[in-house]
Amino acid sequence: MSSTPTTPVVSASAPLEPVAAESARSLRGDAVRHWVRAQTWRDIATVEFSRIGYAVPIRVGIAVALVMIVGGLTGHRDVAGLAALGALISAFCRPDPYPVRLPRLLVIGAALTSSVAIGGTLGTYSSSMVVDIIVISLLGGASVYLMTSLHIVGPGAVIIMFAANGAAASAATTGIGYATAATAIGAVVGILASIAPWLLGLARTDADKPRRESLRVALAGGRTRAAHRHLLFTAGRITVAAAIAGGIATAIGLAHPMWAAMGGVAAMQGVAYHLTVRRGVQRLIGNVVGGVIAAILLALPLGYWGAVVAIVVFQVAAEVFSTVNYALCSVVVTPMALLLTGIGAHLSPDAAVDRVLDTVIGIVIGIVIAAITITRADVDH
Repeated sequence: MSSTPTTPVVSASAPLEPVAAESARSLRGDAVRHWVRAQTWRDIATVEFSRIGYAVPIRVGIAVALVMIVGGLTGHRDVAGLAALGALISAFCRPDPYPVRLPRLLVIGAALTSSVAIGGTLGTYSSSMVVDIIVISLLGGASVYLMTSLHIVGPGAVIIMFAANGAAASAATTGIGYATAATAIGAVVGILASIAPWLLGLARTDADKPRRESLRVALAGGRTRAAHRHLLFTAGRITVAAAIAGGIATAIGLAHPMWAAMGGVAAMQGVAYHLTVRRGVQRLIGNVVGGVIAAILLALPLGYWGAVVAIVVFQVAAEVFSTVNYALCSVVVTPMALLLTGIGAHLSPDAAVDRVLDTVIGIVIGIVIAAITITRADVDH
């Protein structure tokens, strides 16, 4: 998954409540007009090659490759994909000083591992798609709250939902404990890969004197009630968007409705409306192109090792492009995600079509919900 920084900065000084009716209509009008502004489309098309970096993408690629190679050689291919998701923790917290990064990575590791346990439980005991959508949508909203309150940047809440969905799909063959343990091992590898320069003494730490914030204050959403309310409001509307998108995908008979739910969250986790629009359009473009690539690869007899090579290459490329342009990032994330899912679920090329359709639903619902619930804080951001 990509590591585009997605955690918003909640401003305590901006009005955080939904505005009065007349003002709300004005803001929604601005939201509609945003689509026809030339600057909107220039932002969507902007490619910032000057922001390319290679150190973090290489570390992420090594972490993912390591767990998948070990899984393949030791006969644990059925959970290698979940271990790889755990290793993707190395894509989080890129700008953080190491003393701050480590505890945040530990939190993400615990959240990701817990999500796999939750997904595995759903896959084992739940026979209701409605229940599955509600639980995973709530998981997405809670993950947004957690990552925003702790100022965690990276792939965002989508990776938590993706892990839970993957665990649910493979629960019948892997079991809850087995899948959770594999994810936890991958998470440890990812954390070690992320802080490797610090552990090896290759990174400077003399300037790493961050101001530490109380965990209780952070999880409360900040030091003001306004900031806390806005964070709850944001997590709530993202949860609603995910549930609606998943419900629509289920109603029209798509095979992977959770992908629609994740599409809604991915579009909205930038929070500010202009970011929702930009990320939504870029994600859609990337998924269409990436879906074509994925369909071709899924039709080929890659085998496990061929899939591993492709997954690692795409993941490194995703990390490189994550700071350049989200559409380019989505082009490589789409086949990577489908190949990763296909290791345990044996997907056909038709899954790529489902991915694009689910993405369209998720993005449209995410943008509509963002426009309906737009606040002054969204505009100020």
